[in-house]
Amino acid sequence: MKNTLIVFTLLLFVLQGQAQSEPGTRYNKAKIYLNDHRIIKVSDLEINQITARFMDVKGNEETILPIQDITQIRIPKGNHLLLGTAFGTATLSLSALLIDLDTDPLGQPREKEAGFYLAMAGTGAALGALIGVLIPKWRSIPLKKKSLGFHRPIHLDINAQTNSLNLKITMRL
Repeated sequence: MKNTLIVFTLLLFVLQGQAQSEPGTRYNKAKIYLNDHRIIKVSDLEINQITARFMDVKGNEETILPIQDITQIRIPKGNHLLLGTAFGTATLSLSALLIDLDTDPLGQPREKEAGFYLAMAGTGAALGALIGVLIPKWRSIPLKKKSLGFHRPIHLDINAQTNSLNLKITMRL
């Protein structure tokens, strides 16, 4: 029991350390979501507590952004191989059952052999796996934001041209 508690405690420390981005963390490929709702695809991303330095994929130029301007950073985690395989298998297996329920032009039921069902399920699995491999998974990186100045939680925006008043309240959790 004592060893289990020690292993569990160590595991918590290890997982907590992996969940936070350490100063000077580097990633080969990422997507940066900005406060103004733009998304930038980047390479060679380096994050520290105040800035993010990266190469913009479109412009091929090095850019430095303050972490305060970034809402979220996502990095590739793998692909959807298993989900695609399961979906493809289920879809073509159901299609095979529906084909079997159909009758021929004379009204006689069409009886299929087991090989037909296996071939349909296998084809669905192969097509689903191919599609799943091509679709990447993305994982969010938690950011430790350090403020360089005073944070105002309330922002009031008055627009006289459209006769609108916008009130934005932000809270740090």
